[in-house]
Amino acid sequence: MNNNIGATEKELIEFRKKKLAEIEKLGLNPYPSKSSKDHTCKEILDKQKELIASEKKVTVAGRLMALRGHGKLVFADVVDETGKIQAVLKADSLDKNFELVSLLDLGDFVEVEGNVFVTKAGETSILASSLALLSKSLRPLPEKRHGIQDEETRLRKRYLEFAISPGARELFVKKAKFWQATRDFLVEKGFLEVETPALENTAGGADANPFVTHHDALDIDVFLRISMGELWQKRLMVGGFEKTFEIGRQFRNEGISREHLQDYSQMEFYWAYANYEDSMKLVEELYKYIAEKAFGTLKFKIGEFDVDLEGAWDKIDYVKIIKSKQCIDVEKATDEEIKNKLTELKIKFNPADRRGRLIDTLWKQIRKEIAGPLFLINHPVEVSPLAKRKEDNSKLVERYQVILAGSEMGNGYSELNDPVDQAERFKEQAKMREAGDKEAQMHDTDFVEALEYGMPPTTGFGFSERLFSFLADKTAREAQMFPLLRPEKSQELKLGKQNETKMVSVILNKEANLNSWQKLNTVAHLNASFAGRTNNNLFYQDSIETKDNQKIALNIQNAIMIKEAQSNEEIVALINKAKENNLEVYEFTREMLETTNDKKVIEDTLKKNLNEVEFLGILVYGRKQTVESITEKYPLIK
Repeated sequence: MNNNIGATEKELIEFRKKKLAEIEKLGLNPYPSKSSKDHTCKEILDKQKELIASEKKVTVAGRLMALRGHGKLVFADVVDETGKIQAVLKADSLDKNFELVSLLDLGDFVEVEGNVFVTKAGETSILASSLALLSKSLRPLPEKRHGIQDEETRLRKRYLEFAISPGARELFVKKAKFWQATRDFLVEKGFLEVETPALENTAGGADANPFVTHHDALDIDVFLRISMGELWQKRLMVGGFEKTFEIGRQFRNEGISREHLQDYSQMEFYWAYANYEDSMKLVEELYKYIAEKAFGTLKFKIGEFDVDLEGAWDKIDYVKIIKSKQCIDVEKATDEEIKNKLTELKIKFNPADRRGRLIDTLWKQIRKEIAGPLFLINHPVEVSPLAKRKEDNSKLVERYQVILAGSEMGNGYSELNDPVDQAERFKEQAKMREAGDKEAQMHDTDFVEALEYGMPPTTGFGFSERLFSFLADKTAREAQMFPLLRPEKSQELKLGKQNETKMVSVILNKEANLNSWQKLNTVAHLNASFAGRTNNNLFYQDSIETKDNQKIALNIQNAIMIKEAQSNEEIVALINKAKENNLEVYEFTREMLETTNDKKVIEDTLKKNLNEVEFLGILVYGRKQTVESITEKYPLIK
């Protein structure tokens, strides 16, 4: 067969398009809507003796992955989801169908009908009596032997990896078994699968930064959930349900790493009249069940760790392990002493972090060295805002985490059902958010109200698909079929991204005679107004990470220029010009500077026409070329 060796991809595509035209000239439909397939490749191989003896014709369909031979005899490998079968294409058996053979290419989907036989070389094959094209491939597949070498391309075009590598497909067969085993186990134990909202007024149930979107019909901003319905499932406990679970997608607007993605699958269960010790036993049984069903083993090689899930799992004490490894008692130490210890150990931290975050930073350095499996217990209350306090020590909570291969692979509690205690902990979390901790939990007054009606003693537990990726010894991205990636440049061009790079320009009013702090105040307010109102995605990603896994919030991806107009008249003219060009415009006026009383600002502004308002500055945002064009005459602030 002619493989057009040495041709460029563009030339190969043109060759294939010419073949497509020839196929259409023959009166054949290169993209029919149906196939008459009645056997898989595996079924034929499994039943070959029976099929040969009966002389029953079979019809198989799949992708053409190899063509050998020439002239009036060609051997073809047809591959479907179950395996590969050889089709023997002979001129005297196919008659007029044989003229299609020379128009086939690797990657085409074909249908072959014929009798099963075994060749002299001992290979089970189909002697084709009928051949049909199901889908003409216009692009050549990557070379199977070398595959796709560039990881970014491989993940972006995952369908190609699946097409040429059965092993890649097998990973996701295991993943399906992983989640099905989870579901089967919990249902067998009497749990009810439920569905809770993915859009929420308050994002709760986890320490994480949520995505925000706008609900047009209700005209409200809402959050994409950051937990698998934790606070909703606990409301179900209030309502009389006793065993519930949910498996679904959740979203966290955080950094990307080998272990973390922004959208992923999670499972959480809640169990009334049980505590964290009961669920620990259940979870150990669950993990072993999942491992056996999905992977067929309890022994795993995960990175540098050898992990064996068999046998009883050990427990380690959160406070004691930190005291043993880092020589500090976090129960008794002051915040300053914890900060000093972090500094001594050369562990980076944010000085504004509150106690819970500081303690957790200490623990995470220890965790990296633990192979597991084991349960981490006796967490300080500061790191567990939703867990129930221990009766014998109110500084600790009834919580556990599964530790595997240096990472946390599941989280469980005796759930807090004291509404007063819960309200106080929400208030503490609110203070953390006000101090700049985006991952601190939001104060959910509706949930506290639900607790006030009474919730029975309840234990809850959750794990994410990270558990699967670890057991498979894959990165988080590799373990998702189609992980989110930035668009390719060619796609960005189609979207207008490259031709319409955007920028921000702040123009201050020189005539307003602003002093230095007033200028800074004006720029700050304009930027805050812009960030709070624009519907554009301003960030390449939410944060970046240092070598020692510390997060730094990433700046916006657009340039910001600060310029100065000579007069208020120029500012008003620029506002009108910007709006005419469909640019976003944000204003800051004298009234906004002099009072924080929004009602007064509204009343005073209503008394004036636009040209009578004193603008201290404006912010213009939009297509870079347009913004530069209408602001080019204004000098930069020096």
